[in-house]
Amino acid sequence: MSVRILLAEDNESLAGMLARFLSTMGHGVEHVASGSDVLRLLAEKPFDLMVLDLRLPGVSGIELLQKLRGSGKFRELPVIIITGVYRGERYAEAARRLGVRHYLEKPFGKEAFIAAIDETIASIPAAGGEPSLLELLISLYREGGNGTLMIGDSPPVAILNGEPAGFASAGNGEFPDFLVARGKISREEKGLFLESGEDRLFLIQAGIISYDDLVAESQLFLAKLLMENLPLKQGVSFSREPCPVQPLLTLSTPRLLYDAIRFYPQQFGAEGFFRSNSALYPARNSRYFRLSNLIAMEKVDIDILAEMDGRKTLAELASSAAGARRVALLLSYLHLLGMVTLFSGPAEEAVAGFPQKCLFNSPLKEEPVMEELTIGFDDVVGEVADEVVRAMGEEGMAAPLSEKEIGFEQAVQREYVQIKDRDYYAIFGMSQGRFSFNTLKETYFAKMREYSPERFMELSGTTSNMAQEILAIYAEAYNTLSNVVAKERYDEMLNNNMTMGIDGKQDGRLHARIQLQSGKVFLEMEEYENAEKALQEAYTLDPDNGENAAYLAWAIYSNPANARSRSARERVQALLTKSLQIAKSAEAFAFRGWLLLDEGRDGLAEGEFLKALKLNAKEPTARKGMKMIADKREGEKKGLLKRFFG
Repeated sequence: MSVRILLAEDNESLAGMLARFLSTMGHGVEHVASGSDVLRLLAEKPFDLMVLDLRLPGVSGIELLQKLRGSGKFRELPVIIITGVYRGERYAEAARRLGVRHYLEKPFGKEAFIAAIDETIASIPAAGGEPSLLELLISLYREGGNGTLMIGDSPPVAILNGEPAGFASAGNGEFPDFLVARGKISREEKGLFLESGEDRLFLIQAGIISYDDLVAESQLFLAKLLMENLPLKQGVSFSREPCPVQPLLTLSTPRLLYDAIRFYPQQFGAEGFFRSNSALYPARNSRYFRLSNLIAMEKVDIDILAEMDGRKTLAELASSAAGARRVALLLSYLHLLGMVTLFSGPAEEAVAGFPQKCLFNSPLKEEPVMEELTIGFDDVVGEVADEVVRAMGEEGMAAPLSEKEIGFEQAVQREYVQIKDRDYYAIFGMSQGRFSFNTLKETYFAKMREYSPERFMELSGTTSNMAQEILAIYAEAYNTLSNVVAKERYDEMLNNNMTMGIDGKQDGRLHARIQLQSGKVFLEMEEYENAEKALQEAYTLDPDNGENAAYLAWAIYSNPANARSRSARERVQALLTKSLQIAKSAEAFAFRGWLLLDEGRDGLAEGEFLKALKLNAKEPTARKGMKMIADKREGEKKGLLKRFFG
């Protein structure tokens, strides 16, 4: 299926590469590099899908996504997010609540990108077609939608945060018929309920059924209603209007659909799924671990998953003792929920990324934990250095590796080992006493040329990770040594014999300390814009450090450019609150005192200054604030006496 794709990416190199991928797949592609151009083009032409970078100039990708979801015309436009800045499950979950199914963090692999495109296109209803109840339930679950789901003449279903939360049964006979059939109420009691014109709570109020029984029977009825109608399209609709219901139910969509593949397997078209994808390689993704413990999975299915490793095709998994039909059902279910990704070749599976005691509610066996490489990629490199699996020549990517190219892979592995324990000067072949900016610049850009995006495509997955780590180290070292203030702070730490070894998160914290000290120097020099940039970097690298939050707040507050910005002031207050939640510090209390002093709330400001001085009697900002309050009061006193005595 060929579709029209709008590619919104401001990095020309990466955009060109992605556009070529999409064109070779047979899709029409138009590329724009700013948020305002996205809005212009959407107004001019129809598109089936958008690939969106969150950090665009002008109107940001985040603002664009919010505008789209608030628009009647573009609310349902499928969007694939690509980002090198907003990383982590928190951002991915927020995107899913805005209807985004695929959230790719740079650098991402070619296979992951193509899989995201293919799966998104497969979810687009055919022209003029209506989504089935199954498709609608999954879509609502992913976006966390709220509203009313209509299924023919059945009771309206309330959707809360993406999941079924109850139904309105007033005046509808289906639910009381269900209760009669199960022997919970009599036909006379059913008639009494319908005559009342009230909803389910009437059955409790009239003493016909207990609260616990009503909730249990309501859940059974709602699950049965949804599972029996999953393929239904005619008469299925959803509106954003709320559906007030009481009592609320707790019906988990992942669990509901898992029960459906057991009791209503014919609803899922597993045979067609198997025929279309039997040659593909299913692999776990990060969503797999987020949803696993919401499902009470049977042992036969857990055994199937034990054989899935990203190295076996769907057809190979189907040869297991469970049988092809069971494997097809399970994998079609996991794929619908976005828990597995299908690749055209063997692929690396994701890991949980957080501690897990159980998987599918069964205790996990203790296994040795391998240290995971932390990749902090500078945008100059990270935007274009695709972590690409070994590419296939017939797809226009690269030919099989030659002996010369295998030598490059070994060189990367050796360099990775060599630079991890060196300080920033040593990795550029210098020492603190023999520093040359020209040498720094020449070495850095030579390294960038050596590790070009084209060479990345020649590396295997593990070595590609190492190469990314190497480039991240070089980029961070270059940024530090090429900045006079940051270099001075780094030298201070080096001279104090602090641990300078470069090692993932430890290196990030080191760079955060350098930026914090740099920001303080800029504040003293009253270079507020530079101070804000340095302290923002420190806070981004180490957001759980209270000192970073406090000084960033002070830099924003002190910057004259933010003087009239309400949002800046709100952010200052939020940062100071966070700083004090992390740890009580004299600086944070003193900075908060100045905010109150500016608002004319001298008494409250004095209280904050006193808290600061209790922690540090010499805290300069608090002492300055106390003096200002004292001078102000003395002036007011003199003015009062002058007026009183003439």
